[in-house]
Amino acid sequence: MKPRILIVHGIHNNDNEAWMSYLLWKFNGAGWNAHKWTYGYAYAMLTRWQNPDRALRLAAMIEPGDVLLGHSNGCCLIWMAADLGAPISGAILINPALDSDKVMAKHVKWVNVYANRQDEAVKVAKVFLAHPWGSQGRDGLTVDDSPRSRVIWTSSEHINAPAVHGHSAVLAPGALEPWSQKIVDDANERQGEITEPGLTLAVR
Repeated sequence: MKPRILIVHGIHNNDNEAWMSYLLWKFNGAGWNAHKWTYGYAYAMLTRWQNPDRALRLAAMIEPGDVLLGHSNGCCLIWMAADLGAPISGAILINPALDSDKVMAKHVKWVNVYANRQDEAVKVAKVFLAHPWGSQGRDGLTVDDSPRSRVIWTSSEHINAPAVHGHSAVLAPGALEPWSQKIVDDANERQGEITEPGLTLAVR
């Protein structure tokens, strides 16, 4: 059995989203122990003040070895939970609403970031002063965190996954099936790097 994976949504949606159910099904089908985690329907204007409490609640339920998958603000919450010391093993960040120089806490063993240059949500983030959001969903990482962190550009064509553009592009109907398979395959590969006997993954 692979580890538990928690799926965390962004704003303006909750755990009723079809993409969450689909990813839950895909990961469980691949031998993971997948669950949704929700903080309810959220609004952009209130996120700056509400995220700290959300991150505390998320961190409190994370168990050693858990992998977390988030979209947009869900990635921000995962980053905050890791910063609080939550024992996250791996992170999957889909168009993360994070500054492009924010890397996960050093105890997180692997990170996959899915980004594309057409992520227009970045422009919205700039409207809110002192907001925790940033341009990582568009720009990827602008600091070196290799080999731990990998940026996968969704605007490029991959094996069995078409090029897609936009903040929620990989989660849209038509793209979700092939991209969910790639996300699962990528997670299997990264998890294998840290569980294969005799193999050590460098952590910065």
